[in-house]
Parts: sequence; structure tokens; C-alpha cells
Amino acid sequence: MRKEAVSTQTLDYTTQSCTYKIVDTIQDVSSIMQSLTSMRTQQLALVIATLHFEHERKISLSKLAQIDQSVRYYLDNLRSLVRKTDVVCLLDRTFYFMLIGANLQGGSIVQERLWDALLWRVHNASDGEVLRPRSMTMGHSAYPTPYNNIHQCIAAASVARQSFDVQPEKSARQMSVSPSHDSDLSILARQLGIPYLSLLPRKLPTQIQQLISPRLAQELHCYPLGREHNTLTVAISDPGDKRALDRLRQETGLHIFPVLAPPQELQTALEQLV
Repeated sequence: MRKEAVSTQTLDYTTQSCTYKIVDTIQDVSSIMQSLTSMRTQQLALVIATLHFEHERKISLSKLAQIDQSVRYYLDNLRSLVRKTDVVCLLDRTFYFMLIGANLQGGSIVQERLWDALLWRVHNASDGEVLRPRSMTMGHSAYPTPYNNIHQCIAAASVARQSFDVQPEKSARQMSVSPSHDSDLSILARQLGIPYLSLLPRKLPTQIQQLISPRLAQELHCYPLGREHNTLTVAISDPGDKRALDRLRQETGLHIFPVLAPPQELQTALEQLV
């Protein structure tokens, strides 16, 4: 699939801050893990993330190149979230994060961090420049505990502990209007591929409050949470409301990253803005 870009040897790909390796086969991944555990430490956690795009076998070479570019965009951003001493590999559309010295619990913590960041990047990818995957999965494991075989460790990390399938806008809209209990909302958030916050902060920095007027916040039933560069994170009771998200984008001039929150919790927070 990427034979035109990768030789039969492992290549190092350098980003602005870190390096990751481009490999051809799963055996390359296994060999790197074997080398790391024999030369540096016997303990290693592994996080695996896989992206899937639409009809990869039926699209043009130019579209494949755009998928390649998009995959590297996501990996470039995730690479900075693990240590420079950790080893990261790219095989087709799959990312391998080898966390040196980490145990299974450490792998779980890093997986959560990478998953939230990946969701954030996917939702805020620039239209036309970066393609959004149609689905994503992520899992983790560790060697030599609980898996004392590297191939078993890789297989275990390949099992999806978190997954996200892009929902058609209409169905996402339909799903987001009815649940009210925390457990229902948490499930809905996972289905939509966005974070869920059961509690919202009552005090916001002045510069964040000023991004959305109290009138607009009440009208759209949304609550600003934070800003990173040109993206504003907003708690909203209906993340499938495209009209509200477009309005926020127009009013603020920023990309909008929605977070699901319970309606009553959101209303209580909104009352603090008045």
C-alpha cells in the first residue's frame, strides 16, 4: 500500500520535535521490540492505534497520497505526547507506541491520553487538507507482564479497547437529543467519538469567557471550556447540532471542538455566565 514510499529497510521519519520509524511488516515491529527489551529494559508497554479510510482499494493514487499525508499528520501530533526516548513506528495506517520501562497500567494511561488527542485532531482536521478516517481503534498491552511473548503482546494490543466509527450527520443528530442519564450520555459520547464531562468548571479565565457572549451561550446552550491555538473547546448538550456549531464558528472565527455534557449541568454552568 505504501511500497512506493518505503523501502524494504526500516526508515526514520523526523518531525519538528521527534522521530518515528516507518516499517514494512509486523515482523519489523517485533524485531524492534525484541531489540528494545534485550538492550535497554525487560519492561515495555505497547499502544497500537489503527486508522481506516473510505474505500482505500478503490481510489486514485492521488487520493492514496492524501491519505498517507493525513496519517502522518495525525502521527506527527501524537508523537509529541510520548517521551522522546519511547519508540514509535508507522506500518501502513497503524501506529505502534513502544513505551520503554512502562507497565500495563502505564500503557492504559498513555492510551487514554493518545485517544483523546486523536479524537480532538480528527474532529478539528482542516477540511480538504487532512482527511478524517471513517473509523479508528486503539488498544494496549505490556511485555513481559502480562504477556511474556512479544507476538502475544502485539496481538493483545491490536484488540480494540477504544473505537470510533464516523456516524452520518443525520443519525448522530437523532442520537444526541434523547439520553439524559450519565451512563446513557457516556455511551452516546463514545458513539459520537467525543469526550463526555459530567461536571463543568464554574470559573473560567476572562479571555475564555469573552470568546462567547452570555447571550449567544444561552441561545445555543453551549459553554466555553478552553482554547488551544485556533480551536475552541465547547460543552454542548447536542453535539449533532450542525447549525449551532456553524454559528459558533462564525461568531468566534475558531474551529469548534464539541464536548458532551448533561443538560442540567450545562444549564447550571450557563447561569454563572449571566
